Amino acid sequence: FLSAIFTGGVYGGGVTAIMLNVPGAPGAVATTLDGYPLTRQGRQNEALGMGLIASVVGCLISYFLVFVLLQPLGVFVLNFQAPEMMILTLFALSIISTIKGDVTKTLIAGFLGLLLGTIGSTAFGRPRGTFGITELYEGIEIVPALMGLLAISELFFLVQRKSIVDAEDAIVQKSFQDILRGMGIALKQKVNTIRSAIIGLLIGLLPAAGATVASLVSYSQAQTFSKKKDTFGKGNPAGLVAAETANSGSEGGSMATMLTFGIPGGSAAAVLMAAFMVHGLTPGPFLVRDHMDLTYAVIIGNFFQGILLLGAGLLFIWYFSKVVLVPTRLLIPIVMVFSLLGAFSVRGIYLDVVLTLGFAIFALVMRKLDYPIIAILLGLILGASIDGELARTIVLYEGRFLELFQRPLFTIMTILTIVIFFIPAIQKMRNQRKGKTTS
Repeated sequence: FLSAIFTGGVYGGGVTAIMLNVPGAPGAVATTLDGYPLTRQGRQNEALGMGLIASVVGCLISYFLVFVLLQPLGVFVLNFQAPEMMILTLFALSIISTIKGDVTKTLIAGFLGLLLGTIGSTAFGRPRGTFGITELYEGIEIVPALMGLLAISELFFLVQRKSIVDAEDAIVQKSFQDILRGMGIALKQKVNTIRSAIIGLLIGLLPAAGATVASLVSYSQAQTFSKKKDTFGKGNPAGLVAAETANSGSEGGSMATMLTFGIPGGSAAAVLMAAFMVHGLTPGPFLVRDHMDLTYAVIIGNFFQGILLLGAGLLFIWYFSKVVLVPTRLLIPIVMVFSLLGAFSVRGIYLDVVLTLGFAIFALVMRKLDYPIIAILLGLILGASIDGELARTIVLYEGRFLELFQRPLFTIMTILTIVIFFIPAIQKMRNQRKGKTTS
């Protein structure tokens, strides 16, 4: 029951991300980048169809690989320690370099997000940037930040329009056939889908990495290998498929880590782990050894849940797609109320509501000045993780940092991260040279 909710919850976060630019979960942040622009073009049915089939395929591929390679995957996880986790998070952050716009403004926004992400307590338990506010000791909650930066800030711009769709003369999709067409578009992207599912599985295996990092890395890779890089962030189906496949693919990895090592990959996996313990089963090596039948039964059960998600998802998105037809004068207050309720429900404190409104005003100012909000959000989400892993790496390797490059995974991922960061600059230089040559 709980694992089925887990499967549906990961997918459901992408539905609101596509329709309203409101990620239902942090793992759906990358989905907003191309999903919401498609909705604003009146192609919401196609976008929802792509997101559904991508999530189903990502879920099925990841659980199939877990079923076949459960024990080897467990060995793979052991190779990731603090240095590798730090570089992996930086690799996910490299998506900032691919965001279109002024490079200087993008970097400023990203570093500002990183600073916001370090508010709370240090890895050694000392308060930092809390200004004496006890509720900030655990840091800024992601949900209030998401609601403020993306959801409520978008409402300020929707006030100026009669509907979500940009152009009044745009043809808004209303047919169920459009959903099926979107599914067909996603299924044609075989290489992108398989690559994203594998990325989602491998990153999902790592404790505390989860769907957010998986979707960001997958999105970045999809853009890197695409021949139409300039269309990303403007409604490119490849970006949407990559993000949704990876965040659903991370489910299988998170489940495998929880079963084999007893380490939850996120809050949802922690609840699943508690459910096992209630039934007298402790996730970890002994569970796999003594209850192999139950372990594989859970994996097979999740495989069937992925198939059932297809039917349930089709029924749900067919009705939810009608949201785009609701006038903004009705939609804005509804989204506003639910966004504030969502922010409040996480911890049940009014400070999160204040933070949500503060982030909304902040995002409005930044968007007016042409600073990319997604860069701030990425820095905020990944800031605490980078900070903690960096502190642990310094403690482990203080005075002998060159030994880090004796770790093969660390070295390979460091090179890849540097390459990803500099690819946009290299491409820009090439385009400038071509322009001079033609002129």
